[in-house]
Amino acid sequence: MEALIRPEFGLMFWTITCFVLLVLMLSKTAWGPLMQAVNERERAIKHDRHTAETARAEAEKIKSELETRLAELKAEIRSRLDEARVSAEKEKDILIEEARKSAAIIVESSRREIEAQKLEAARDLRNKVAELSVLAAERIMIKQLDHRANTDLASKYLAELEKERPDLKMEC
Repeated sequence: MEALIRPEFGLMFWTITCFVLLVLMLSKTAWGPLMQAVNERERAIKHDRHTAETARAEAEKIKSELETRLAELKAEIRSRLDEARVSAEKEKDILIEEARKSAAIIVESSRREIEAQKLEAARDLRNKVAELSVLAAERIMIKQLDHRANTDLASKYLAELEKERPDLKMEC
């Protein structure tokens, strides 16, 4: 073990000589291609890095353009929705107004129809009263009431008629 601790001159000489020869041989045969491969690899890495940075910058640019376009689309959609709401509100108001007008026309028509039916019912009632009066007069005539009874009956009838229709006031 002592030989390993103390180096001998001959062993050191041959070790250094072999190392130098190995370095010379490697520099002539392997060092150039190895350095060329390392340089090529370094250039490829730089190129890839540059390409990646360019692609990232392009992606960022596209992303910002898309975000801008998305914001524009959202604003446009919001604007169109607001326009649609306003249009729908106007349409609703128009429909409500038309419905009110139609309802007013229907109510007015119904009121006129009711009034006409009321007048017709009053006419029918007057005609019935007149018919009944004539029938009553016929029966009275048939029984041949005396003159005083006829006068009282006519007076009563005229008084009732005057109460019903003051414009027909008759003077005797």
